[in-house]
Amino acid sequence: MPKTCHRSFSALLLATTLGALPAHPVVAGAVASNASSPAVTVYSFQLPAQPLEQSLLALSRETGMAVMTGVQGASLPAAPALQGRYTIDAALEFLLAGSGLRYRRVDGQGVVILPRRSEPEPSATLEEHPAEPRPLLEEVEVIASKRRTNLQHTPMAITALHGERLRERNIDSLEELAADVPSLQVTRNGDHTTSMLYLRGIGSDNHTEAGDSGIATHVDGIFSSRVQGTAVLLYDLDRVEVLRGPQGTLFGRNSTGGVINYHSARPTRDWSSEMSITLDSNQQKKWRAVANAPLTDNWALRWAAVKQTADSPLTYTSDSIAARAADRYNNTDLFSHRLSSDWQLGDALNWWVSFEGFEDRGAGSLPLVDYDTPLTIDTPGRTVLDQDTWRSRLELALPAAHTLSYIAGHGLTRRSQDWDADRESPLGSETDPAIYHQSNRTVWSKYRARQHELQLKNSDDEALRWLLAYFHFSEQNAIRFDLEHQLEDGSGWGGAPSHSFQQPHRGTRLNAVYGQLDYDVSEYWQASVGARTGRDQRYDRGGRNIACPDLIRADRGGELGVIAVNQASANPGQCFVANYNDVDRAWRSTTAMARLSYQPADETLLYLLFAEGFKPGIVQDGASLSGTYSGAEDPAFQQDLTLLIARNNDGAAYVGPETSTNIEMGFKLGLLDGAMTLNGALFDTGYRDLQVSGIAVAKDGTELIRSTNAPSATIRGLELELNWASSQNGRVSGFLSWLDARYNRFYAVDNEFPDHGATWNPSVGDPQVPNLVDFSGNRLKQVPRLSLGLNYRHGFPVGDALRATARLGLHYTSSMYFDEANRGDRSGFLWHNSTAEWVPDPSGAARNIDRRPTHSLWNAGIKLAPHAGNWWLDLYGDNLTNALVASDVHDADVAVPAYYYGPPRSVGLRFGLQFD
Repeated sequence: MPKTCHRSFSALLLATTLGALPAHPVVAGAVASNASSPAVTVYSFQLPAQPLEQSLLALSRETGMAVMTGVQGASLPAAPALQGRYTIDAALEFLLAGSGLRYRRVDGQGVVILPRRSEPEPSATLEEHPAEPRPLLEEVEVIASKRRTNLQHTPMAITALHGERLRERNIDSLEELAADVPSLQVTRNGDHTTSMLYLRGIGSDNHTEAGDSGIATHVDGIFSSRVQGTAVLLYDLDRVEVLRGPQGTLFGRNSTGGVINYHSARPTRDWSSEMSITLDSNQQKKWRAVANAPLTDNWALRWAAVKQTADSPLTYTSDSIAARAADRYNNTDLFSHRLSSDWQLGDALNWWVSFEGFEDRGAGSLPLVDYDTPLTIDTPGRTVLDQDTWRSRLELALPAAHTLSYIAGHGLTRRSQDWDADRESPLGSETDPAIYHQSNRTVWSKYRARQHELQLKNSDDEALRWLLAYFHFSEQNAIRFDLEHQLEDGSGWGGAPSHSFQQPHRGTRLNAVYGQLDYDVSEYWQASVGARTGRDQRYDRGGRNIACPDLIRADRGGELGVIAVNQASANPGQCFVANYNDVDRAWRSTTAMARLSYQPADETLLYLLFAEGFKPGIVQDGASLSGTYSGAEDPAFQQDLTLLIARNNDGAAYVGPETSTNIEMGFKLGLLDGAMTLNGALFDTGYRDLQVSGIAVAKDGTELIRSTNAPSATIRGLELELNWASSQNGRVSGFLSWLDARYNRFYAVDNEFPDHGATWNPSVGDPQVPNLVDFSGNRLKQVPRLSLGLNYRHGFPVGDALRATARLGLHYTSSMYFDEANRGDRSGFLWHNSTAEWVPDPSGAARNIDRRPTHSLWNAGIKLAPHAGNWWLDLYGDNLTNALVASDVHDADVAVPAYYYGPPRSVGLRFGLQFD
């Protein structure tokens, strides 16, 4: 138990508005009626006479109102029985009557219990008006340490955004979340419809089925290997917690960069429902609905759904395929819903289970020159993505206040997609061999994931707290991904204008044991140690890259016919296997954590942390066969295939693991008598064997996503987070992040300019590999040196019936690179690595080919709600200056580079209703 709870009642957070507690036996049943606002909501209470803190806890649990106390001393009076129908204010006044205590509202989010003001001395001059009470910040709880703790008393670098703040700021997407979290960057891929995350410079841009991010995503305790659903549409959430830095001891799925935990709102013991509708200038329409139903005293259900559509801002040229704005690329068509159940079985057992479905029917995202340049489209965009996820948590209270939890999850994702990869070829190019044409198609794909986890921990009240857990995760993938890439002469990569990548059985298995000890050394000092050890396996069975001498869709209708074992053995017009991807590798790892924290007072926390992270290797396309064979039954083929698979397992078809080691000093301060918190972390991360991915060009011209291990990098940084109740009605929040992330040593071939990489980076000087250049000292991709977020909101009355809340936000980031080569600009000339001469650049000069310049994004809004009513109205504006902000580059070697851009300026209106 935190030492503040040992010392005084003043540090105790009696309930959770910021996060639903795991279900416990209900102390009192309260049913809300006519709940339009806390001031007029009436509850039915049946509270016995008991200690005051227990009555306050029961009131908080049943009303959802956070109750905090600033009362010093552990001796509190008993509370009288509270039976009947009361508003929250009336109930509090009744409970506190005769106790010598008073209460005060905190910005509508909770109440704080305070001692009575001292009576003035007879000689003192009485004020004509009482002094305005000082503003206070509400306490925030997190479960980042697998225990419920006060954010300010948790010695970890955590950004916690509770549900009220998410709604208040209208944060309903992963990209909007990044604007509120230090050191977090998000970009999206077009032909795989997935998000890629970078935290403190650690992440991955391998968007294929073999890709694996260094940032682990969990939804309600379940690891999510596919970043869709809740991780994309942030709806009906209790809170989001972002843990920065390696997380290798408290999560079964290890991570080198950090963890994002999404916690959905749990069913509660009161009837309630709400809905909202959003309309904006980009033809976006969004509706949300939530319904909560307590079926019995011990069982409640909650259903939530969101539907979002938006027309495309793009225009097509006249020689493109015809499409209305609602069906063009860069449109939006998403739907998700979640049904959850919370069942308390007696006093000892609680079972929570949920089902979530997610659908994406958009056309897909295309990289652009800008929003005004029309695109020439010959392949209409089409996405059919369905994701079904079951999540469950069974929690058993054992003797001696121990807790045993079984956490299980099952997810099934299915996707098919058509995507125009050239964006410049007219309709008919797919059948004309004299016209360049490229399209990417996921013909079918399926991802099936399972998780089982057991956690055993002792009571939070012990001086020595321990947690031990077993974790198992498996995912089996299957995909057919077709590429058509016909050049102007009718040929293609390696003489084949199309390829079909077929991986019927790729998969992952993770098994781990992890645990942590926390010990209160004294009233002020706490020590923690933790470790995770496990086995991580990656495999590909029967994966083949198949090349065809003609187009798959236009000439074959998707059928490949009899496939030759390699190019040398193929008949004219016959498709052949270009790569064999069979591989099976496993890695064992052990990571550790050690931490020392010092808390001399409730408002001051200092800590020193050492933490390790691990990410297993990933599979990729394997080797080729060069002999001539009569077919798959040829003994020579079977022998050579066996040798090829051995080469794959020796390193030809996988990339090794990466690791991170972080040393961090942090502080958490409470200032201005509870009106401000300032949290910070200064860290140094050693990043080893980084998995770097990109489009590589083979000797025959074939373009493949290839990964390699960069030997090492160092990431140093400073992060600050501020929350300030500047007045009774004003709130300031923000962050500042400074990062210096650079490769220590990294020799590589420039993927985009393999023959001309020395234009931007010095040659290694290896005569055997003249294209090898030195990236050492370059900045890591997706790492702005400086980023800043600042938000202010202010509430004020509008007449006698309404209250308004105005807000203004700024998100600033300095320049950053999208590639390890750190090219910046193209001058119009290229240095030839082999001849050591300057040659004209066929694509000419261009600026910022892989660099995003410094930019700022502004947003504002005003929300109106009645003092007594069940509706609200919100007028907002995002990207008010209409800044064109890129999150990644698609082509850096073309005349006019194309980028994935954030949305243009939007102005909209949200309307919501609440019913109880």
